[in-house]
Amino acid sequence: MRALLVLILSFATLPGFLPAQSAPWRLEAGADVTSVAEVTDAGYPAIPVSALLGLGARVSYAGGDIVVHLGGREVGLRVDSPGVTADGRTSVMGSPVYSRGGVVYVPTEFLRILAGASGGLLSVDPQTRIARVDAAALASAASTPTAVPPAPAPSPPAAQTRRLVVIDAGHGGVDPGAVGPNGTREKMVTLAVSRRVAELLRDDPRFEVRMTRDRDTLIALRDRGRMANGWRDEGQPALFLSIHCNAHTSRAETGYETYFLSEARTADARRVQQMEDAAAQYEERPRGTGLDFILSDLRQNQYLRESSDWAQMIQNRLREVHPGPSRGVKQAGFAVLVGAFMPAVLVEIGFISNRAEESMLADAQQQETIARQLAAGVRDFFQAAERRQGS
Repeated sequence: MRALLVLILSFATLPGFLPAQSAPWRLEAGADVTSVAEVTDAGYPAIPVSALLGLGARVSYAGGDIVVHLGGREVGLRVDSPGVTADGRTSVMGSPVYSRGGVVYVPTEFLRILAGASGGLLSVDPQTRIARVDAAALASAASTPTAVPPAPAPSPPAAQTRRLVVIDAGHGGVDPGAVGPNGTREKMVTLAVSRRVAELLRDDPRFEVRMTRDRDTLIALRDRGRMANGWRDEGQPALFLSIHCNAHTSRAETGYETYFLSEARTADARRVQQMEDAAAQYEERPRGTGLDFILSDLRQNQYLRESSDWAQMIQNRLREVHPGPSRGVKQAGFAVLVGAFMPAVLVEIGFISNRAEESMLADAQQQETIARQLAAGVRDFFQAAERRQGS
């Protein structure tokens, strides 16, 4: 038997016995180098469109339409289509763009088409799998003045524009969230606090307040951000606030923390992200993450910076009333925040796994106090935005 195993392993190491693994693409933009693995699950080689950020490109999209911006040139794509539009002309790739698990993929042949449309900024060598952009020329092209577009119609005064605030009560329905030592369920705490935050903000005529759920029901994680986008009018100031209770295997952990969307930087942030994203097990649709692609859009629109600033405002407000320690502003790729095209944060208002904080979270008066501080944090954000606009 041992001799047979050795023989099998010997054949397995022969050239051509194992399936060939494609070498990754190397994307170079000056000193910045990005390695991108191609996928073939659709039957042809493709890479995430977000990988083009490694070449200094910008990516924007609306629905199924995608535009890649590189050095003042624009190239249009559409999901489920092989068509490419550049300089008013349309060409056809051998395979279509597709979306899977929230990530948009483009055939690797698109790199060659993008190079042709870039005016010499980008060079592509399929043999060595190297795509290289002239960083100096790219910077020069970006700084070259272009024709001034017509001035947009004046926006209504800020005072006449209602600010959209979307309140997201974590978990719900068959998903109880975390459960405390005394049986307190996270889904009921978050619903009670969320309802009260909504009531407080609805008293102010400047706000249009929506709730992703206002009863004990399950809403898919990624549908929550999509709901928020659907409620937002074009150009309307908006915020997305997801409310949760924390939990830990150590009953001694206490405190409050606020997250904004980015890659998890610490082991504890990854732990919290995994705990909150576990709600996807109750959903019928398969899990997927478009984090890289969404982040490109968020960076372009400054939502990350605004979300980070708002998270700190919420921490400052909770510090005034919360008995536990501030655990600070953190970053993680929560599924519920992915896809909300507006400043968005997820706040953990306390550890339901700690007996003292479980009692606090279950207390109606304490829920009222926390809700008031969260509502104040919303007002803080818009006041700061108005001050920036005024200056």
